[in-house]
Amino acid sequence: MAPLRVSILGTGLSLQAFHYPLITALPELYVLHSVMERSARGKAQEVCGKDIKVVKTIAEVVEDPEVDVVVVSTPNNTHYPFAKAALEHGKHVMVEKPVTPTVAEAEELTALAKSKNLVFCVYQNRRWDADFLTLKKVLAEGKLGPVHEFHSRFDRYRPLPADHKPGSWKELPGQHNEAIYNLGSHVIDQAINLFGVPDSLVCRNYDERGLGLDEAFEMTLLYPPQPGAKCPLAVHVGASVLASTPKQLRYLVKGINGSFEKFGLDPQEPFLREGKKVHDPGFGEEGEDAWATVSVCTDSKWTTEKRPSEKGWYPAIYENMFEAITSGDTSRLAVQPEQAIWTMRIIEMGNTSSREGRFIDVQKEARK
Repeated sequence: MAPLRVSILGTGLSLQAFHYPLITALPELYVLHSVMERSARGKAQEVCGKDIKVVKTIAEVVEDPEVDVVVVSTPNNTHYPFAKAALEHGKHVMVEKPVTPTVAEAEELTALAKSKNLVFCVYQNRRWDADFLTLKKVLAEGKLGPVHEFHSRFDRYRPLPADHKPGSWKELPGQHNEAIYNLGSHVIDQAINLFGVPDSLVCRNYDERGLGLDEAFEMTLLYPPQPGAKCPLAVHVGASVLASTPKQLRYLVKGINGSFEKFGLDPQEPFLREGKKVHDPGFGEEGEDAWATVSVCTDSKWTTEKRPSEKGWYPAIYENMFEAITSGDTSRLAVQPEQAIWTMRIIEMGNTSSREGRFIDVQKEARK
């Protein structure tokens, strides 16, 4: 089968550090057809080479019969109209997280894709982070026992200089750019992937740097006791842009028998931002200084070991999408649209919780 022809919408960081390098790393599966660049900066050719086809409008992409797959990598508020246009014209779609600003829009796109037997995938690449793959393996081994407390954070340390001026669309208020939509989409998706839909939640969104939008959030998801445990499971997720510690905590997981602790973020994004390639030595690999710590108590005695990280592999999401498209079986998608819808439901409920200062009954709220 010939490779699928892909058009990428947008020329921001995601083009450079995610979609372009991943697509071109899989030449037997995909070929880059074009890039939509609405400005005159020339970023598309700077990143992808002078021979790449550059278009300026969504119509040029979706009306082109040569395009098989459209990657929506533009600001959050454009996800819905661009993805809808692509699906309506019979294109398979990969859309950046958050899938859409609202649950209703995500549900509409999911139904549209199903009606046309098209693949609609959300770019939750961090399911293939080295640390998350390692954590899932440790949990599957059962060493920690039933989990009762889970912490997942995605922090930055970016204090504003005195002369700061917003330089990115992600810093603009009123555009669904709050932390709960951006970094929150990752940690909430991972929680749902591990534990399913919670019973209830409580959330606090807040503005850390005074830019007029909530660049930080803290959310607790409450679950019934895990099999073999008596106490409920509390999942704490959050993000901050002013986490002023030299080592950022990524995971702290407490089971009845032991714990998993991991600092630092997955190395794939910085690797690709440096201009390196997926197939260059070291991609997706974490050094020993970044390995997680697993501690287990047996007969009142503690043993602690460094756990080697699994190899991170972001291309997996595109490999999986190709499998779903070519087989015609959307059930093979690792990131199901319904999971993306639940992520958006949790985000919307988190906003309600923060605004009204109360716990939310998740299932009751979802039925409204």
